Amino acid sequence: MKTVFSKYAFVLLMLFIAVACSTEKAGFMNKKFHATNTKYNVLYNGTTAYDRGIMELKKKYVDDFSDIITLEPIQKDEKALIITGETEKNPHFQRAEDKAVKAAQKHSINVAGKEHNPQMDEAYMLLGKARYQDLRFVPAIEAFNYIILKYPDSDLFYDALVWKEKTNLKLEYYGLAIQNLKKIFKDSEEAMKKQTKADAYATLAQGYIHLEHLDSAKIPLQQAIDLTSDTDEKARYTYILGQLNSKTGQKSDAVKNFQDVIDYNRRISRALVINAHAEKFANQDINAIDTTAFVRQYLSLLNDRENRAYSDIIFHQLGVMHESYGLSDRAIKDYNMSLKTNKNNEYIKVSNYNKLANIYYQKKQFETAGMYYDSTMVYMNPMSREYVQVKRKRNNLVDIVRYEQIARKNDSILNLVGKDASQQRQEIEKLIEKLKAEDAKAQQVASQQNQQTAGTVPTVGSSSNFYFYNTATVQQGINDFNKKWGNRPLTDNWRWSSIASGSAASVVSNTQQANDTLNSNQTASNTAAEEARYNVDFYLKQIPTDSLELKNLKVERDNAYYQLGLLYSDRLEEYEVAAGKLEHLLAIDPEVGLIEPAKYHLYKIYLKTNPAKAQAMLDDLKTNHPNSRYTQVALNPNTAVSAEGSPLDDYNKVYRLYANGAYYETLQELDAKIPAVIGDGIVSKFELLKAMTIGKLRGLTNYREALEYVALTYPTTKEGKEAERIIAKDLPKLQNMTFKRDLSKNIKMVYTASYPLTEEGQALKAKLEQYANDRRHTGLIFSADMYNDNTIFFVLHGVKSGNIAKSAQMYLELESEYGIKLNPVLISTEDYAVVLIKKNWEEYIKEAGK
Repeated sequence: MKTVFSKYAFVLLMLFIAVACSTEKAGFMNKKFHATNTKYNVLYNGTTAYDRGIMELKKKYVDDFSDIITLEPIQKDEKALIITGETEKNPHFQRAEDKAVKAAQKHSINVAGKEHNPQMDEAYMLLGKARYQDLRFVPAIEAFNYIILKYPDSDLFYDALVWKEKTNLKLEYYGLAIQNLKKIFKDSEEAMKKQTKADAYATLAQGYIHLEHLDSAKIPLQQAIDLTSDTDEKARYTYILGQLNSKTGQKSDAVKNFQDVIDYNRRISRALVINAHAEKFANQDINAIDTTAFVRQYLSLLNDRENRAYSDIIFHQLGVMHESYGLSDRAIKDYNMSLKTNKNNEYIKVSNYNKLANIYYQKKQFETAGMYYDSTMVYMNPMSREYVQVKRKRNNLVDIVRYEQIARKNDSILNLVGKDASQQRQEIEKLIEKLKAEDAKAQQVASQQNQQTAGTVPTVGSSSNFYFYNTATVQQGINDFNKKWGNRPLTDNWRWSSIASGSAASVVSNTQQANDTLNSNQTASNTAAEEARYNVDFYLKQIPTDSLELKNLKVERDNAYYQLGLLYSDRLEEYEVAAGKLEHLLAIDPEVGLIEPAKYHLYKIYLKTNPAKAQAMLDDLKTNHPNSRYTQVALNPNTAVSAEGSPLDDYNKVYRLYANGAYYETLQELDAKIPAVIGDGIVSKFELLKAMTIGKLRGLTNYREALEYVALTYPTTKEGKEAERIIAKDLPKLQNMTFKRDLSKNIKMVYTASYPLTEEGQALKAKLEQYANDRRHTGLIFSADMYNDNTIFFVLHGVKSGNIAKSAQMYLELESEYGIKLNPVLISTEDYAVVLIKKNWEEYIKEAGK
């Protein structure tokens, strides 16, 4: 019996194999074989990979709740991956695509244009969805189009239509997607499955959201909520509907939507629930909120272990509540706690920094506000409108912060200088006591943090699987090595025991000695720094005593107060603060050049805040400064100030001196003019011209220092930016210039004379100038070039060769008309430029004499 059964079983098996391998592709057994293999093998594995990818994506995805969230989570694109430091996108979608391609390539039974494997529409659907999730949208549309064209009777036909329009949205064809979806609803709404219809309505709503037609998005979104059977989708759509109602002013509807999301409780994402609490509060009437109940509710959320990952959101919302009731100090603490507990919610971080900046701005603590605006911008998208708005606020504060710091620092120094030795010591002792208290507090905070983190070892890249990023694994490796090999030195042939035994002791000794030395040096350095930090004499020695340095500190301080008065008035319209700065300036005996402009600007501010003070200031101008141009403008604002004698006129006169090469006189004029225009906007032009003149007279080192002063003192002006450009681009090139010492062409004959010119110098200049004029037809030109404050060069340009130069020298010496006994120095055009720029004339002469 067994033999007969085995015989028939073998025959049936062979028959099945023969049919399966039949050349008739559309045969019954062949179709069944391929359909079964496709469904339960290839597509099963592909669908499983796709589902895993979706689960992983939902788990990792972080919504930006600062704006309307998307209807579905999606992978980050390549740029976002680079920014966040992630290495790759979700690999499960690639596996799903591979399985779908395999199904289409190996199991398709296409005979005479007709597909006989009923699983092929599933394969192409999986292919399109996998490509969509992998952000490969154009190939995804190709897969969906294949289903639409080849399988019009498939039960996935309408799913393919909807997924195609979802993909069009990703390609930013918003209008096309909306138009196509409307056509689908018009022609085939009754034929669509319930979930497919929900997806279609959600896609339509997303299209309207992209176009910012928020009212139009509400109806299809509500229909999607009613139709979908997926709890996560229903809650997410409800949250978005709440956001739409909030943005369109339907606050009561928004509150209801967010309460519906909250009621889902633990059936949905905690992030959605926590943010729904926040949005519900934001849309309620502040006067109708029971603050006690609100705080109690949020504290209960904080105490729930499930919400620890969202404590930053909870603290942030507590801050918003306290700020709404004018409790700014409480709000500051809440926002800082939110920052402290923040993990990866960039939008919360941005909101915290921005709100803190705004609070300090309202408190008129502009320095602190500026710092928080800086932090806000770090985490914002530079292309967003919000970034531009924050940047504008921050730019308004940059100069204010800088001048406030200058005024405070210089005031502190000058205040110390004005005290006697005992008072100086008392002031510094108070400072040291304050430093000790701050250090003790910082040490206490650090100790508490160490206790909280006891038992944990922070590791670099702890989330990585790389061996050397895992501290525990590295330590285990070291222990295993020591057990097997002992304490071996890091040398060639380290495994040989003779080398190991011979050198191990010395290595250990040397290593210990190096460590002891390093620790000793570090300890000594720390001790010295601590002693200096708490040493009164250390600070006393740093108090400046040089009269020129003290004068510069005062000029810088006075200018800072003047600039602050203008900035607070013109940029921020903080007239009371501006008036206070200018009033303080006039009370501290400012530079003469600042008195008139300070009084004039105070007059303009008083016109807006205190007419009585304005009249008093005008009387002061008329009495004490009757001929001032500021008084003229104050008396007749519609009359332009005469250009004659104005700072611009003075600048043009000084610049003409500079252009004519009179650098010594230019510098003298600038030193006289700059104090008179300190309070004027044109002062930066004078300062840059002074830096250029210093460069001409005193070389690159002094040139750099002068440019740095302009760049630091007037950073927002055109001249300040030009100084920065010269420092960054031109100075390195000038510094690299060297002598070529090539006298084969373009030779100059250089005579030196002291400056200011003596009678002999004047005579030498006249003779050389006459000699050049008589031979102008040969290309000879004379110039008088300032080398430095004390030396001037008389130069004959255009000498063709060394022999011609020697002949000219002999003629100038022997001809009675000239009688010049001095020997000129021959130098090429290139080397002469190096001399004028780097002020290394002595070096050139020394090398030429060898």
